[in-house]
Amino acid sequence: MQLKKYQQKAIENLSEYLKRVEETDPKTAFIYAAEMPYNSDFYGDVPFVCVKIPTGGGKTLVACHAVAKIMQTILKNKMDRGIVMWFVPSEAIKSQTLRKLKDRTDWHRKALDEAFENKVRIFSNEEALRIRKEDVSDNICVVISSLDAFRKEKQKRGKYKVYQENGSLLSHFENMKDDKALEKDEQKTVINSLANVVRMSNPLVVLDEGQRVQSFISIEFIKDLNPSFIIEYTATPRSGSNILVDIHSGELKEEEMVKIPIVLESSLHWEQSTEAGIKKRKELEKIVKKSGEYIRPIALFQAEQEKESEKKITVGKIKEFLMKAGIHEDEIAIKTASRNDIENVNLFSKKCKIKYIITVNALAEGWDCSFAYILVSVANIGSKIAVEQIIGRIMRMPNAKRKKDEDLNRCYVFASARNFNEAANQIISGLEKNGYSRGDVINANQKNQKDEFVIERRVRKDFSVPIMSLEGDKLSFEDLVGENFELAKQNHEFEFTTHYDSDGRAIIDIKDDKWVRGIQQNLNLNYGDKNFTKVELVNWLDRKLHFTILEQKDKRAFLEKAVDYQLKSFSVTDLSVNRYVFMARLDEVIHNLLEEYAKKRFDKFIANKKIILKNFDKFPEKIIINQEIPEEFGKNYYQKIDKLNKEELSFIERIDLDSLPNVEFWIRNREKKDPFYIQGWRKGKFYPDFVVLTKKGNIVACEWKGEDRISNDDTKYKEEIGKIWESLGKGKTHFFLANNKNVEEVLSGIKKL
Repeated sequence: MQLKKYQQKAIENLSEYLKRVEETDPKTAFIYAAEMPYNSDFYGDVPFVCVKIPTGGGKTLVACHAVAKIMQTILKNKMDRGIVMWFVPSEAIKSQTLRKLKDRTDWHRKALDEAFENKVRIFSNEEALRIRKEDVSDNICVVISSLDAFRKEKQKRGKYKVYQENGSLLSHFENMKDDKALEKDEQKTVINSLANVVRMSNPLVVLDEGQRVQSFISIEFIKDLNPSFIIEYTATPRSGSNILVDIHSGELKEEEMVKIPIVLESSLHWEQSTEAGIKKRKELEKIVKKSGEYIRPIALFQAEQEKESEKKITVGKIKEFLMKAGIHEDEIAIKTASRNDIENVNLFSKKCKIKYIITVNALAEGWDCSFAYILVSVANIGSKIAVEQIIGRIMRMPNAKRKKDEDLNRCYVFASARNFNEAANQIISGLEKNGYSRGDVINANQKNQKDEFVIERRVRKDFSVPIMSLEGDKLSFEDLVGENFELAKQNHEFEFTTHYDSDGRAIIDIKDDKWVRGIQQNLNLNYGDKNFTKVELVNWLDRKLHFTILEQKDKRAFLEKAVDYQLKSFSVTDLSVNRYVFMARLDEVIHNLLEEYAKKRFDKFIANKKIILKNFDKFPEKIIINQEIPEEFGKNYYQKIDKLNKEELSFIERIDLDSLPNVEFWIRNREKKDPFYIQGWRKGKFYPDFVVLTKKGNIVACEWKGEDRISNDDTKYKEEIGKIWESLGKGKTHFFLANNKNVEEVLSGIKKL
């Protein structure tokens, strides 16, 4: 399953962070990657980062890919083995997560199986009480547990099974090398408990809905499990979370994942809200039938309580009202704490008749059905029944594909309230708890109201920026490598240093400018008895190193030569135990070989004037922004722009002011979204931060760099290819790399154009 752009962005950001952790340390790497302070108050030296993704964004799928990235980089000494503790906030989400990860046909499990070559074992915390030593030593073992199964004060832990002596786990404690981190009984004897098995593995910890882990007890029990890395996923991070990735609702909408905006209608009486919900569901059903796509719109009804009461709007009263409205009983289902009509029911099946589901709060977590379009909250919106707990259930887009009819791209809330503002405030509160914002709600009574995150052009003039072209097409890295490159004929000799011994212990030192978590030097793993072979190692490297630009036969031939060369200095066991370090080195070597070859071809094409500038795609008439900034601009191409950091904002404000009267308009050029980029001899495209058009027709590309990045290799490369792009424009294209030290010089240069 191909990841959505924002999901891929999350993994790329994490990968960049992990790479820097290996070069420096968790704190320095985070400050560089996120441009924010790093909080080590919770977990001390253990790397701790947060991925923020709104409800409906596929957090679990991103987490599966992240587990693979973390295990294969800074935890590579584990050799794809050991325990991942995956904590969820409730039993409902635990069941849902177990169902996804145990199903080998599910995309979540497929992501893990592909990354770990099917050596994956999934356990509930109850099943893990019987986890075998060979399970841990030969597989990646993902233990899905509710927080409550582990979250106990130390003096009360003896009552809970994960902390109790367990004869089934005895083999894990044979031939222990170090028991310092393990919990002991009053006689100072190690307790043969699941918690101690987890501690010995130095687990990777995944926190689903990480904002739930904020009490002292929660933080302490996670620290006490001796983790090697902690990553949390949430739509609403708690204070103190190290937010490495921040995905916004607009990115989900742009990828057609969610039905927003939410259309809100309020009525004074619950009967009116119910009638309106029934009517809207029938309207959507008629629209769907014309579309040809199979969707059975479902309306969710949130009652005040299940138990019958004259003073409350109960589940029974709503069902009675629906049936009096002519709705057949087999189209109505009830999902409450005591009754579950949708258990084991495939709501997506064409045979399913359910169109109305009545609940109280039973759908608040662990339930997803993208056919749910409508939420009717019959309780007075100000009552203790919180509509925000259930609002996320109606936001997922069926088949993750935008519909032709705009009514099917929205979801609908009908609420009982005295007025619209009262209902809106409660809905907005719910949206914020799901990672959305005020701008995602519109009033059903206001006709033709626009989604405020869909931004139109302010300038009526079509505009495109010329990009590099080779033989009439857009220049690409693949063009530069060409069809004649043969990796097997390139130099396969390179230096390599092993990092781990046959016990998986780190043999490098912090003094070597490498960050090594000391506790990992005592892993209870031994590789000496493994029957490693050269063929197995080459096969593994071949599977792990993905280069779509290369033919598989050519890549494998190079790998065999590279392995043969290293076997002159190391044994097969040495290379195999260090296979992830070796793979990373090979990846670097192959990338460098491709880049060197592409650079030679690029220079040759430039010299022969084969690369020219050519206009291709225009900037779109509408864009979707994620975070509107309050500043007003007079010369912006679009009516609004996305959030900028303080330095970028200060820079563009200077360009926008009348002190640069020659500027006709400027555009915030969005990475991987807008049509202008500069292609050099490296694989990634370079998207300069801003594009400026002057009244004389000059096109200016500006890249802003913070002082900590001015002199790094990436910046030097961007400046070099930026100047090449400038030179190809025959005096009409100009490039500036701006920073705090040269900003006046840059502004003066633009003013002359």
